[in-house]
Amino acid sequence: MNDIIAIAILLVLVGLISKTERPYTILWSFATPVFYILFGFKSLYINLGITEVELFSGVLPMVVCFMTWQKLTRTERRRAWKYSPKFWWVFLGYYFISLAWSENIATGIRTVLEIAFPSILYLVAFNVIQNDTHIQKYYKWMLIINIVVAICDLYNAFTGWAAIRGAGAMTEGVIGYRTVTAYFYGTMATILTMRMMEKFEWKLLVVYLVNLVLLLLAASRTPTFVFMAGSMIAMFYRRNLRYTAIGTIAMGALIGIIFLLPSRNKFFNTDDSLNMRDSGRSFFQHYFEEKADAGPLWGYGAGGTEVYAKWITDHITMVGAPHDEYLRIRFDGGRIGLFLFYLGLIDMFIRGLLLGKGMNEYFPFKAILIMTPVMFALSCTSDNTFFYFYVFTQYLFVFMGFGARLCYEERVNVGREGLVLAPDEINTIKEQMKLLPAT
Repeated sequence: MNDIIAIAILLVLVGLISKTERPYTILWSFATPVFYILFGFKSLYINLGITEVELFSGVLPMVVCFMTWQKLTRTERRRAWKYSPKFWWVFLGYYFISLAWSENIATGIRTVLEIAFPSILYLVAFNVIQNDTHIQKYYKWMLIINIVVAICDLYNAFTGWAAIRGAGAMTEGVIGYRTVTAYFYGTMATILTMRMMEKFEWKLLVVYLVNLVLLLLAASRTPTFVFMAGSMIAMFYRRNLRYTAIGTIAMGALIGIIFLLPSRNKFFNTDDSLNMRDSGRSFFQHYFEEKADAGPLWGYGAGGTEVYAKWITDHITMVGAPHDEYLRIRFDGGRIGLFLFYLGLIDMFIRGLLLGKGMNEYFPFKAILIMTPVMFALSCTSDNTFFYFYVFTQYLFVFMGFGARLCYEERVNVGREGLVLAPDEINTIKEQMKLLPAT
């Protein structure tokens, strides 16, 4: 019955996506948490034959990426590849190939998809905005979507999960689960930070402050620290003494608030030292580090971690996956995979610096090109980031796509980049010009 419901919902969404203007199709992917709330959280799966993929966090991003990619011209696709981080794609290719020697292909495919589709959203985002015409609308809809989810998240926090459990929906990894909630508020805080960098508004500041309090109440260390690190990078990169001073004071106040809230013990011990308790993660880390060191240079293959994690999860700790993400890559892809993984992240960072170097306008997107790879690297080094891609990772890749696009257009404006169209695209443009009304 669930499969029938899932397919019916998916068909309705496909119809709605097909009617959406191309620049805004990826908003359907951003709305994933809303679909969780409306349709039963993580209880609807699609069987792909050798593995099952959850409808909203797995299948929906695939559909959005495919439908939007099909609407791009050859020139747009080629241009997106040109400005994308090449070593990151090398890593993705290697991780996909590692399925050939995996002991758990079904889970491996799901893991590969979790990494691949946020990455593909970078290519899609690069082409959908077409200069800054749509940026304001994106800000608007991102905020609306996130505020809707925030309200529902708070409602669930106050009312409990009895109704959800009674309906048979999963409770781990959904809105209201501590880490996912924290990543969600961290993402929303990043959006608000970017928005206020461009145009300060008091109403945005109020929403921002409320959002930060909720982030701290969620009390998940990694998302909080990752957001703070990204914000500090943006503040210093602005190279404005007044802005940096205000931002530093704000971050100092944020740290001070941690000591006052009930969630303080999640961050600090009674002696004010940093809380490093990990709810069973250290066992996973020690075990998988030893197994990874004993394994081949090329690792055990994508999905291999879950083969070894099952017994530990059943008998020792409730931590459901090996922390951290770098450890999963190290185990699955070996030293080769881990090297390519961080090489890809370094490529993102350096490419962002080079692209943003000559970008004079749209500072938020210039900053996002360097702060998001750092945020992503930090989160991957201390958490299972790809598991939360629908509230964190996909936003980071989309933001980088937007930033790279604006840098590209700046290069075109100053004559450092040429625009070359394929013959069929030239003919298409000519036909469209004929249909325009005379002026």
